[in-house]
Amino acid sequence: MGILSVQHRRLTISLLAATALISYSNLSVSAGLPSIGDDLGNVALLPWVITVELLAAAIAVLGIGPIVDSHGVQRVFRIAMIAFIAASVACAAAPTMALLIAGRIGQGVAAGGVLGSAISSIGLAYEESLRPRAYAAISAVWGVMGIGGPAVAAGLISVLGWRSLFTVSVPVGVIATTIGWNHLPGSRTETAAERSFDRQGLGVVAVVTTGLLLAASSGSAWGWLWLSVALASGAVYVRHARTHPHPVVRLNHLTSVRWRYLHITSTMAVAGGTGATAFLPVYLRGARGASEGQAAFSVLFLVIGWSIAAFVASKAQERFHAAFVVQTGSVILFTGAVAATAVAALEWPVAVLLAALFVMGSGVGTITTGGLTLLQRRASAQEMGRVSSAHQFLRSLGFAYGAAVGGAVLFFVVSNQIGDVEAIRDLLSDEDAALNDAAVAALQNGFVWALAATAIFTAIAVVSAYRLVRTRDGYVNPTPAARPV
Repeated sequence: MGILSVQHRRLTISLLAATALISYSNLSVSAGLPSIGDDLGNVALLPWVITVELLAAAIAVLGIGPIVDSHGVQRVFRIAMIAFIAASVACAAAPTMALLIAGRIGQGVAAGGVLGSAISSIGLAYEESLRPRAYAAISAVWGVMGIGGPAVAAGLISVLGWRSLFTVSVPVGVIATTIGWNHLPGSRTETAAERSFDRQGLGVVAVVTTGLLLAASSGSAWGWLWLSVALASGAVYVRHARTHPHPVVRLNHLTSVRWRYLHITSTMAVAGGTGATAFLPVYLRGARGASEGQAAFSVLFLVIGWSIAAFVASKAQERFHAAFVVQTGSVILFTGAVAATAVAALEWPVAVLLAALFVMGSGVGTITTGGLTLLQRRASAQEMGRVSSAHQFLRSLGFAYGAAVGGAVLFFVVSNQIGDVEAIRDLLSDEDAALNDAAVAALQNGFVWALAATAIFTAIAVVSAYRLVRTRDGYVNPTPAARPV
């Protein structure tokens, strides 16, 4: 029996269709950043077009967990898909960068609902032996969209402009919603206490995550203020979670040895693997003189590596423990991150840089596939929604904070070197525009430093993966010297 057997076929098609929509939206927007910056201006706000959507998705997917556990995946999926379509229309009509960012927040909330319902569906509806294949299939969709998405994005931008990146999501969203309307798991019986929703806890978590994001993206003393707000709010939530009977996320789902290193490794992997690379199209367009289409296509190399590695990792788990698969992925990711930084610093050919990004994507795909399998293997059916959502929440924060740090470093360097970040806008306009050598040099240096900064996350992933191997059975394995003879 497989994921496309009669028993699972409709569910699988529904999940893959929804994943295709979300992945296209994410990849196409990254590819369209140069055109968006050229048209709307306020180039310094470009990182927020990416980060606010990811932050909103992270908070939403965390809140979705208890809702999925009490009301079922099906209802969450329906509402989230309708909301995503509406938010896409708002983004397409945005006349300013600020309103586009507001629309992206709406897309993020809806995307969190879709992702949360999809991940929970895999844990609830598939047998344990089929879950790695389901994750690999979803990753394969990301890979297909990584190839087709930039191609579609480049064509749409060239012919219809960047707004078409959002309008195309409307008919695709309608199709995905129709397919999945009745084929996801329904609700299960819970007590009235379990049906209660921890609004206060979710609000505090939103303050914590927003404060951390603002701290990470700020290049001034304001960053310390936002960090203080985040830490204070975190202390408030710890106290809240210890007294509330059903907090939005249980502390043991974050800190228990069963989950701790899974969370850290996956979060650091996506932060380091995707942080600076979110601005690859801007870098290639502005500093390397790539065409609009070439810049849009550049994002596919990391995604292709991700999808291929996800499939390989799913097969490897048939022979090796998932923790060892994750550890291998962390080494691959760190190697690729160091190589990408060196290639960009030495200004080697773009093809070599894209090859390094492929290696990075391979590391991320290996880690995320092995990590999810191990996580849901350890979770009971009663806590599947909450545990899966907590993990997806942290992974989404990894995307958001990685992009925030990468963008902050990039534009901090640009600002220090030329004093005016808006000068980058001229590099993103028509190919025949005269290039400002100082702006090109600033963008080149900024991207190198952004890669170096986010590579630190990959080093943390290696250390955490080592700990994960030691705790692969859910507890700290004794060292060889401590084992009984």
